[in-house]
Amino acid sequence: MNRTLIVAVLPLVAALSGCSTLYAEAEQAEVCLTLPPQTITIPGGGVVAPPGGFSGSYSGVVDVGLSDALPDFLIGGSPDSRILRFLSLDASLVPAPGVNFDWLSDLEVRAEHAADAPVTLARFARGTRTGLTTISLLPAHPDVNLAGFLTGGSVALQLAGSVDVPAGRSVPPAWTATVSACFYAKVKKTFQELANGT
Repeated sequence: MNRTLIVAVLPLVAALSGCSTLYAEAEQAEVCLTLPPQTITIPGGGVVAPPGGFSGSYSGVVDVGLSDALPDFLIGGSPDSRILRFLSLDASLVPAPGVNFDWLSDLEVRAEHAADAPVTLARFARGTRTGLTTISLLPAHPDVNLAGFLTGGSVALQLAGSVDVPAGRSVPPAWTATVSACFYAKVKKTFQELANGT
């Protein structure tokens, strides 16, 4: 976990009723979390690919808890005063002889929230590469604000994609990987809001 909190207090004069308002801004340039190994099931897996090969899809949700990594005032309160951006995600297969991502065609990472449509954060396509054991993803839309996707201090990320296995090769029943995700966070609040805990 990488935590370097930068707090700046800026007096900003607002021409509202002739008053000045004092704001506090706090920024976390990067916070990275490594989750315990996550297992995602491949429907129809656990077999030898038939003649013509095996094609299928998979999906699973990973909850990234930020409440232990960021101060409460950075993740609490109204989304209007906060910015939370996705920076990167690494998925590394749990080491085992011969284990790699050769069966995986593509991977998409989306942020999920019950009240909002999913937002695509990153995509990966294996192409002709072989022997990969780690997938590293950078943001497809770096300016997307995920503050409204926080629920209880966590962001739900859906990992979904497709599988393509040649005939005669084993189709894994699931894949298990250690997932690391990095985010940027910023908040801007008046001192009155900070004093009120809002």
